[in-house]
Amino acid sequence: MDKQKEQIIYWARRLNERGLVSARSGNISLKVDEGILITSHDCYLGELSYEDILMVDSKGNVLEGKGEATSEKGLHLGIHSKFPHVKVVLHSHSPYTVAFFHYFGRLDIFSFEAKFYLGEIKVVPQETPTVTHIAPVLEALADSNIVVLGQHGVVSIGQDFKEAFSLIELLEEQAKINLILKSQSRTALAADRELPQEPGSLKKYKLLSPAHIAKLAELVNNDPQAQELGRKYDLTCRLAVKDQDSGRAVCFHYQAGRIVKVSEEAEGVDFLIIGRADILKKVFNRKLDAFVASTQGKVKTKGDFTKMSRWYPVLVRTFKLWEQAPVE
Repeated sequence: MDKQKEQIIYWARRLNERGLVSARSGNISLKVDEGILITSHDCYLGELSYEDILMVDSKGNVLEGKGEATSEKGLHLGIHSKFPHVKVVLHSHSPYTVAFFHYFGRLDIFSFEAKFYLGEIKVVPQETPTVTHIAPVLEALADSNIVVLGQHGVVSIGQDFKEAFSLIELLEEQAKINLILKSQSRTALAADRELPQEPGSLKKYKLLSPAHIAKLAELVNNDPQAQELGRKYDLTCRLAVKDQDSGRAVCFHYQAGRIVKVSEEAEGVDFLIIGRADILKKVFNRKLDAFVASTQGKVKTKGDFTKMSRWYPVLVRTFKLWEQAPVE
């Protein structure tokens, strides 16, 4: 266990050094073959020791070590139970993030990298010092690997520490930028805290059904902005989406931004997006950003991403249009 504990100690100190946790705030867990390594209650992450890390089972019973697990034990166990692929859970008290969401409901993302990895940040309101209602947090984490706990902090998950830590770091950077820009404007900090309104009711389609595919193509081909961007950036490729549950696939053949053909190809295309039906539904319903779904590993992708990056403005417009064809 020493190697795994050293990892926890290293990243705990990084959280503290970056000002993402202070004093006795924050907690960490790491899934290993023998159980779950988790930081103890009331420990100081900036000065973490081997003794501050306990081994617990899936129900929270201490298997190795002395003392009690963190008071956020229930949150960590709930995450590991619901998302078996997750290895690392980090809970920080990121100050700029907490400050921003105290006053505002929606974060503007100002860098391309942050957009790719963060997407739309969800906030789960909190009324207690520890997370007592875990279900809403788990629901939010099903859509994004990072979630804000209102008045409290941040929870991030990942396959490894770098993945989970980088999301917290990126979010803190963007929160800081937002606060700086807002402080330079005449917008008072008591601005509207309301979250964006949900779009009105639209006709819903069966995922990747003929009617759904036809509507997606129609939306792109009939939109002047999408067509202008498609010509400007010469979006000429074959973009395929595959539902791994049903095996159904659709390939959009683009020619300078216009969809000139639709087929059922999934092999030998320029770009391929593969995902479970529940995840693809969230992507098409814009509950999950397509790029974020890729960077966070919720869908698998294949293709030359240098080209994908070049076509980013066109694809952003395309995905925005596809909101008008939600799936049931």
